[in-house]
Order: sequence, then C-alpha cells, then structure tokens
Amino acid sequence: MILRNVTNPNIRIIFQDIDGCLNPADGEAFGVTEDWEPSNNQISMLEAINTALEQSSVEHFVINTGRPWGLVRNLAKHFTSPKVRYFLVEHACALYDRQRGTYLNCEQMAAANGLDNLLTRYQNLAHIQILFDWYRDHGMALLEAHYQTPLPPVDKQANLSFRIPSGVDGEALLKHIESIARAQLAPAHIEPLLFLRSDNYIDILPGIHKLDGIHLLTAHLQLDLDHALAVGDYLNDIPVFEAFHQVLCPANAHPQIQALTRAKGDSGEVSEQAYGLATLNLLRGIPAIYKS
Repeated sequence: MILRNVTNPNIRIIFQDIDGCLNPADGEAFGVTEDWEPSNNQISMLEAINTALEQSSVEHFVINTGRPWGLVRNLAKHFTSPKVRYFLVEHACALYDRQRGTYLNCEQMAAANGLDNLLTRYQNLAHIQILFDWYRDHGMALLEAHYQTPLPPVDKQANLSFRIPSGVDGEALLKHIESIARAQLAPAHIEPLLFLRSDNYIDILPGIHKLDGIHLLTAHLQLDLDHALAVGDYLNDIPVFEAFHQVLCPANAHPQIQALTRAKGDSGEVSEQAYGLATLNLLRGIPAIYKS
C-alpha cells in the first residue's frame, strides 16, 4: 500500500518519533542504556528507512524523541544520510546538531526567529533544575517507599524522566508524582510544567513539547509548516496530533492517537503497517508516485 493522503511532493521535512515508530515489524524494543547496541533485526529496519530516505525528495529527517542523546546515538549511527542531521531530544527541550557535534541554543534560535511564545517557554528550563533538586532530595524517596522499587531519573539535561516499573499502573504513578510535586513546590515552579507519560516512562517537561520543536526547527530552516509531516504513536505525542495539521501514525499507535489522526481527514494517515514499516512505506511512496 502507498500512503496517498499524506504522501505529497511538498513534504520536505519529517519529524520522526523513535519508540513505537522505528522498531522492526515485530516491535522489538530499543534498549534503554547508553551501552545498548541495536540488534541485526533493528539495524535492518533502520538501514532500510535510511535507504528509502536517500531515494526520496524529503530534505530533512528529524528525530523527535523523548530520549536523551545518549540513548539515541547508537541508533543514529545507522542513519548515514546527511538528511538526518538534527535530533530533537528530551521532548524537544534540547536540539542536537550531529553535523556540528553540539547542542544548539534553542532559546537563542527562538529569539532570532521572532518566536516570542517559544522563547518564553525555553526560558522555563530554569524550573526543571528546581524540580531535579526536589526529586533527588524528597520526591524520589517518597515514590520509592510507596512502590517499593527504585525510581532513579534518566540522565537528561532538560526534563525529568524515570522508567515506569513493571506491574505499576503508569497513569496512577503519573497522578501520584504530580500530586506530591504540587503539594511540596511553589505554584510558580509547578505551573509551567507538563506531566506526561510515554510507553515506558514518566516525563515531566518545562512547558515545552515536541510540537515546539517542530515550530522551532522549521523556522530555523525557513521551511513552511505545510511542508512538514509529524510521525508519532503514543500519548506524549498528543500535543502534536491535536495541533499539527499533517500527521502519520503506525498501526500500533495508541487508540487516542489513531482517533486524532483520522480526525485530520486527508491530512492524517493511520498506516496499515506497524512500527517502522509505516515510515518505510511512506518514504518509498514518495519517489514511487512523484519521481516516475
């Protein structure tokens, strides 16, 4: 099947989630430690997508993930295309430029492009440091005592994340940490924050989310939003799928994401393919339709 709703000659940039969206057809999960290396099965999917990307007219393929760069780099090395230069990591709270080998200053980029609302949100990163200190000194011990399991934070720079333990209700855990944070921190430090969960993680963000990264990078690259497509699958992608007009989700996406995608009409596509096959099918469809 070739995706005809969202496959069009105007797609110049794709914002691509990782977990649930780049996995091989059997859904084999990517690792969550910095020394993890993709399996041969995973590499085959990544390299197939890389090849299809190179053959397509898409100019930029931007990884847009909640993972920090340290949990992306071993996956990223299998994307050899120069089109895969930018990595929006930690839910777009940080932007890594692989070509330059450094993080870009998102606050400066927002200011340079006249994105005043984004500038304000990127200035909220200071509140995350307060949250980090609170979690280390108080919050983590309270949660670990309640759930009787370690809940160490992931090594991130700009948002607080920790893995949802096996057998623990993620929604209940999310509500629990939000309630104790609101009870113990000043409202000025809490109000800018977003309390979310992904497939396997609790994520607390400084009022910044993946949609902000899309707006920031398209402005930086001087690309119209009509030329952009976002790919995601889970509840932490809701801000994108609610507000962004051109989206794709794989067949394994959460029902709420599928519903939001279908609500886009011709600008949304729920793929018949699961995991990375959805993106692979999309990319293969672009040259198949428009480069004949």
